[in-house]
Amino acid sequence: MAEIKVEVPKELEVGAKMLGKEELSRIVCEALKEQLSEELMFKLADELLKESKLTDEIALKLGDELKERVSKRHGL
Repeated sequence: MAEIKVEVPKELEVGAKMLGKEELSRIVCEALKEQLSEELMFKLADELLKESKLTDEIALKLGDELKERVSKRHGL
């Protein structure tokens, strides 16, 4: 596993020391996984949509139409 050096801001130093190295490492690892996953999903979505001719306006219109159909179907 790669090692990453993390600088803890002054206002978090006391809490970080209280948690200990292992607990802090676990927290940072979980946060990093979550953030990387989110960033990679956006990057993939951008790559998939870069050739799309679908505009924001058309997407919103289609979304509204879909909501209307679903509400009619379910009697809402």
